[in-house]
Amino acid sequence: MTPRLLRALLLSLPLLLAACRDAKVATYRIPKETEAPTTAATPPAGADAAKPAMVFAKAGAALEWTAPAEWKPKAKSSMRKGSYTIGEDEKGADMAITAFPGNVGGDLANVNRWRSQLDLPPIAESELAAALTPLEANGLKMQVVDLAGGTPQKPQRMLGAIVPFDGATWFFKLTGPDALVAKGKSSYLEFLQTVKPSAGASAGPAAPVTFTPPVPAMSDIPVTKADGPELKWVAPPQWQSKPASGMRKATYAVTGDDGTSAELAVTAFPGSVGGELANVNRWRGQLQLPPIAEAELAGAITRQTVNGLAVTLVDITGGPAGQPVRLLGAIVPSNGANWFFKFTGPAALVAKEQASFLALVQTLQAP
Repeated sequence: MTPRLLRALLLSLPLLLAACRDAKVATYRIPKETEAPTTAATPPAGADAAKPAMVFAKAGAALEWTAPAEWKPKAKSSMRKGSYTIGEDEKGADMAITAFPGNVGGDLANVNRWRSQLDLPPIAESELAAALTPLEANGLKMQVVDLAGGTPQKPQRMLGAIVPFDGATWFFKLTGPDALVAKGKSSYLEFLQTVKPSAGASAGPAAPVTFTPPVPAMSDIPVTKADGPELKWVAPPQWQSKPASGMRKATYAVTGDDGTSAELAVTAFPGSVGGELANVNRWRGQLQLPPIAEAELAGAITRQTVNGLAVTLVDITGGPAGQPVRLLGAIVPSNGANWFFKFTGPAALVAKEQASFLALVQTLQAP
């Protein structure tokens, strides 16, 4: 055998071994996720740090603001419209600015989502008014919250503003060590007074919203991630596994015959994340549907037990009349965390893949 032929055989051996594996069904055990550090953005030479930053929630709808000079701009992620650090990077506070179509489940759901991020129990509708401080600036009506939580060893504080604007909801959330956020509260409130519609935009009645693919409203949680043993499952063979990103444990995509695609996002967070009603209403908000009341929850979910796991299933259809979007969701409590399996896409494709989604749910197992 010539040296050239021997070298060719050695190079092809890994490919031959891989071809022998069964590629149709794979069992995935997702390792504990670590969040990639955020790198600071470098302003262009001569840039004015106090210059208003303009970002878009959707076509034709924009807000702008002037950030305090001591806030350090960071690179925006796929979810964030703006991002800043207050104080030192490792010990500082994080300012996240996001925007989503609709009301994202309503004020109560959003406040309880933020409370869960600080390990605080949810509040009832009757307690909401006391938890919110109304604020008006430049024609915008805001609701501001001030939450203190975390642990005795690591007390955390959050200042949050909920700002409805032109068919979307904007969130301005400052989170970090209690003492640092308390010290920066006056600057935060002054910052909110600078938030305004951009030139040509209106803060008047909401315009029709062009639907954008729904995204997890919890993707920018900076300090809380599910810990402990991970779940495992078997994915449908026709679903393509994609790299996990941000807070996601796993991502899968499937393409229909017409070229449309649907996506399964798997995430996990500690605690109840506000409870079933808040999470169902968060998903409904992503599909431009109004929130439901506690009395309606039982009719909106299906409960199952899968391999000893309690599973809550949700089936929601929303979006524009001419472009219906469907969401199949599974909420799975396990080891002090809540796992979310959210399959979203065009209604026709999701209907076609519904059996595959339910088959995946039936394979869920705790380690």
